[in-house]
Parts: sequence; structure tokens; C-alpha cells
Amino acid sequence: MLTLISKGRAKWLRDLPSRVAFNVLNERRLRLWLGQRHAAALNRHSHSLPQMDPLGAAIVDAVNTHGVYVTTLDALGVPGSASLMDLAGPLADDFAEDARTLAAEGQQFIIVPPAEIVRNPQIFRWGLHDRLLDIAESYIGLPVAYDGVVINYTVADGLEIATRQWHRDREDRRMLKIAIYLHEVDDEGGPFECISLPDTVRSDDEGYRYEFGSEDSLRQRLGADFSRDRRSCTGLKGTVVFADTARFFHRGKPATGRDRAALFYSYFANPPRHPFLCERSGISRSEVRHMVNGMPERQRTAALWPSHLPPVLRIIPPASL
Repeated sequence: MLTLISKGRAKWLRDLPSRVAFNVLNERRLRLWLGQRHAAALNRHSHSLPQMDPLGAAIVDAVNTHGVYVTTLDALGVPGSASLMDLAGPLADDFAEDARTLAAEGQQFIIVPPAEIVRNPQIFRWGLHDRLLDIAESYIGLPVAYDGVVINYTVADGLEIATRQWHRDREDRRMLKIAIYLHEVDDEGGPFECISLPDTVRSDDEGYRYEFGSEDSLRQRLGADFSRDRRSCTGLKGTVVFADTARFFHRGKPATGRDRAALFYSYFANPPRHPFLCERSGISRSEVRHMVNGMPERQRTAALWPSHLPPVLRIIPPASL
């Protein structure tokens, strides 16, 4: 018990700077000023957005309207996708026993150790392909920051905890996440779910607060019939889910029949509104720098986005995972 209390206190102290920064940036006058700057930046960059092919345009339009778009790696056509699956799948399978042990011990958010990604940098670099950066930039409306990748492992214990509850991500005003299923995911296998109704309550005008969405709170914010707009993204191995996890409530449905393993790639504006709530992959900045060494400037700028933050924001440690 004392160990749990000490760990909780250590986490509270570690996250104190990010909580203070979040509150400061959401002070009314400052947030309105930030909102005006953001709108001006969107307007300036609107003429420089990448040209989209039909699939890319369909993805951007669907995510903007409904929060989610489902396709396949084959249809997406990003080079290196077959190698990606050959690398990531066995990493998830090898981690399965450890994941179940961690879940039994009460750990709520379980990912394959980031060191495995660092040892297999192709997994990280796949998310920096121009096709993906083009889609992310076209959706977000600004040059993008790339927050890396995790291999999320969901144990089939049926518990509705952590990211298996309805929530919105906190990193930015809008985000793009790309999930890739590493094996078939049916309704009992913990599919990604999204409520295709944007939550307009949180904004620079209204301020930002984040909490898990209960049935009652979702009914109040999204309407009595919100459940009709719930999209459950089942699919075969290699299914790709594009989703805005900042504007739309989403979750990993609690798995009951079988475990789920999936890659999750994350993108937001460069810089994001809340940089101290980013860097969720567990990969250090020096490891990122090593993995993108020698890549083109666009890729390095996207991956090394923390180094371009104002000094006062750069020194705030990211919040705990």
C-alpha cells in the first residue's frame, strides 16, 4: 500500500509542471489569443496544403465529417507495409504473456516496450512516409508533428478501464491517429470505436477540460441518440483505421473473446496546443533523433518537433503515460 501511495505521489509531483502549464494556457485571455493565432495560421497555410489523390481526399473528408475512416494496408499502398507487419506482429505475439501478467497486476495501459520499436526503426519510420504526412497535413490544416508509434496490447479481460472508456485525447485541437490491426479484430476482440459526432463543447472559445465520457455525460453533450452514431471498426489483419481522437469521443472496446494488438501512429499540428501532454510513445528524444538521422528534412522536422518549441515549453517534462 505504501509503495502505491509513494508511486502516486511521485507521479503527481512529476506531472505538476504539465498541469500548471495546461491551466495557464487555458486562462481565458490567453486561450482566446491562441485561438486567433491558430485561425490565422490555418488561413496562411490553406494555399500550401498537399494535393490529395481520391483515396487521400476520401480519408480527409470522412475523418473531418465522421471522425473515422477504415481501409486496408493494400489499398493505402504505403511502401514497406508488408515488412512493417512482419516486424510488428511477432513483437506483439512475443509480448503476449508479459501483457497478461501486467494486466493481472492491475496495469491499465499496456504497450510493447518502446525499446523494441527503437531496435526496429522501420516501424517508426513507416509513419513518416510522405503519403501519410500529406493526409495528416491536409486534415489538420498545418505542417504536422509526428508523435511516433506504440504497439498497444489489449488483454481480453472485459474491463472498461483507461482508454477502454469513452474519452478524447488532449494533445491538440485536432489530431490524426492511424491504427493498424496486427491480427483479425471482431466485435469480441476489442475493436476501435468512435462516436461520429464532434464534441464542440471544448475549444479555444470555451476552454479545454477532459474527462471520461459516461453514458449520461455523453447524452448531455452529444444528444440523447448519440449511440446511433457509434462506429465499431472491426476488420482483418492489416485493417487501417484513420481517426481524429481529439475532436471525437472514442475508445478501444473492452475485449472479451481474444486479445487485441495494434499499431497506433499519432500526428498533430507542429507545434501542438498542449506539447506537454504529447510524447506518448515512451521513446526518448535522443532515440527519435537517432532513428530519423539521414531522413529528408520534412521527415526530420515532423519527428523532431519538440526541439522547435519555445524554450519555456521545451523544458516542461511531458506528462506521464
